Amino acid sequence: MTPEQFLEVARVLPEPLILATVKGDILVVNRPLSKLLNCRTKDLQNKNLLEIVETPPDSVLEYLKTCARTRQLSFGSLNFILPNDEHLSCRAEGAVIQPASHESPALILLRLQNSAAANLDFAVLNQKIDQLSQEIHNRKQVEAALVLKNQELEEAFRQLKNTQLQLIQTEKMSSLGQLVAGLAHEINNPVTFIDGNLVHAEEYIETLLQLVQMYQTAYPESSPTIEQFKEEIDLDFLVEDLDNLLDSMRTGTQRILKIVKSLRNFSRLDESECKAVDIHEGIESTLVILRNRLETPLKSGKIEVIRDYGNLPLIECYPGKLNQVFMNLISNAIDALVESDQKPPPDRNSPHSSQIIISTQLIDHKSIRISIKDNGSGICDQVCPHIFNPFFTTKPVGKGTGLGLSISYQIITQLHQGQLICRSTPHQGTELGVEIPIHQTPPKSGGSNPKAVVEGDILDTA
Repeated sequence: MTPEQFLEVARVLPEPLILATVKGDILVVNRPLSKLLNCRTKDLQNKNLLEIVETPPDSVLEYLKTCARTRQLSFGSLNFILPNDEHLSCRAEGAVIQPASHESPALILLRLQNSAAANLDFAVLNQKIDQLSQEIHNRKQVEAALVLKNQELEEAFRQLKNTQLQLIQTEKMSSLGQLVAGLAHEINNPVTFIDGNLVHAEEYIETLLQLVQMYQTAYPESSPTIEQFKEEIDLDFLVEDLDNLLDSMRTGTQRILKIVKSLRNFSRLDESECKAVDIHEGIESTLVILRNRLETPLKSGKIEVIRDYGNLPLIECYPGKLNQVFMNLISNAIDALVESDQKPPPDRNSPHSSQIIISTQLIDHKSIRISIKDNGSGICDQVCPHIFNPFFTTKPVGKGTGLGLSISYQIITQLHQGQLICRSTPHQGTELGVEIPIHQTPPKSGGSNPKAVVEGDILDTA
């Protein structure tokens, strides 16, 4: 985001905002910020943050460096020197919106709030907490009601932490599912008509060709006009190529019908409840939808998908949600291979085949494992522990939200009571393994949530 683009966005926001570099150079401020500091906007342009605060420079620069290292909010405190020599203590919330590059330093977005107002809000919050504590204390007189209430509050608190993520997930997947199902339905009807009529068209054409042959036999001496027209249309080639034409049309319609079926299987709007399904069918439907991305031209050619499917029974699961996990994991594997192809590791001297290996196997007749492994650039040790955190992403701004793996983690661990396992070695590849039980049981209330497993080295899962 350029300073000009930021200014266009910041103008309509009520919060006081500063866009600065990691060295403290102020690039842009908005009107609420100048009002908070009781000065004009242009007076702050091209100044350094260190010039207008009395906070020690080392503390300010260290805070900006902390903001530059993460996209999550970092909290701090800044004491500003106002034009009338007064002082204003502000609470700061900062995060990087553009990582550092060879062309430009990191850009930090700071949101300021008057500490006095923040303390007032905090006092009100403390008052509300005290009132809630008093209410809980009063309800201790009824032991049975207290136990039930505590369970409800714990469940509500746990759900509250995931509300934002679930809202985003539900809205996106509901819209996508409706769109996919609608398109599949609209495409399926005309293609079915064409596919059904091809049989009759082939029969009619064959009958007409037989009639032409009968005419040629009965009237071997045709008129010059007919002979000239036969030469113009190349009748012999036309008769010979008709079979190829019909076969090509039949192959095309069957391929479209297969794609439509895959779209329907992927959306599964009518299968939101837990039911027994064929896991391999969901994987194949996802691969059909991602076919265009799998054919991305690389230096080593197209991405090769290797299937190593085991003999699995029908698995009780939430099909639409599980297909979403397959979509996220395979898409990440494709991104890793494309990145590795564009920026190969320093120890790789020649292009190598880009591969995604998808394997499934039965574990102890109680659960199954689905492994999606690529031979891309891998994940470094510093990044690996954070890949399942909401909104964490290593992609450039605008290329990803950092929600894919976090949503997949919730679907596997909370909805399917399983595990999502990451094994990676830098410059060698990454393997993401999904382990879920064959039969689902209702999760126990108040139990601990399953944890994602992150390992540093790729291990043999056979």
